[in-house]
Amino acid sequence: MAVPPTALDKLRSDMRQQRLSHSKNNIFKPSVDLSSLVEADLVALYRPMGGEPDPTPIAAAFERPMALPFLADDDTSMQFRLWSPSDPLVRAAWGGQQPDVRSTEVIPDLILVPLGAFDTELNRIGQGGGHYDRYLAAHPSALRIGIAWELQRVDAIEPQPWDIPLDAVLTEKSFYVKDLNRCQRP
Repeated sequence: MAVPPTALDKLRSDMRQQRLSHSKNNIFKPSVDLSSLVEADLVALYRPMGGEPDPTPIAAAFERPMALPFLADDDTSMQFRLWSPSDPLVRAAWGGQQPDVRSTEVIPDLILVPLGAFDTELNRIGQGGGHYDRYLAAHPSALRIGIAWELQRVDAIEPQPWDIPLDAVLTEKSFYVKDLNRCQRP
């Protein structure tokens, strides 16, 4: 059953509630070790909010530099800035945590993407701001792997023209892959 665009706000809200409830009693343990499957020199991750799975251990397993999203304000394009777990974070205009403005801007080759929901075609629903979709469209060579709880999978999402599908989604139960050539080591 396809989710019509007019139902997106309800689906986002429902998924946020389910994700938050689920995360209170569960620790995210990825179903596979991405670092053994994916080649990456610079891994972008996110700081989890509202029950999102924490991608920090996944990114740290690569033993490569890491980056976090950075937004100067809600009207600017998203960037990624170098970050390590020992670096301090500052409160962002959008409410989350991000690196300081003095951190170095970088372009990651692997982006671990948060999401509200995903389907079998690896379409995703994000938070609704479009920041990731715009960044992914501007950087098409970056691998795009969503990190989610299995309960965030839905039958179908009707993508909009600006939506960028993922290359893969990693959950605690499965690794859904759309393009093996983009996601596996040669």
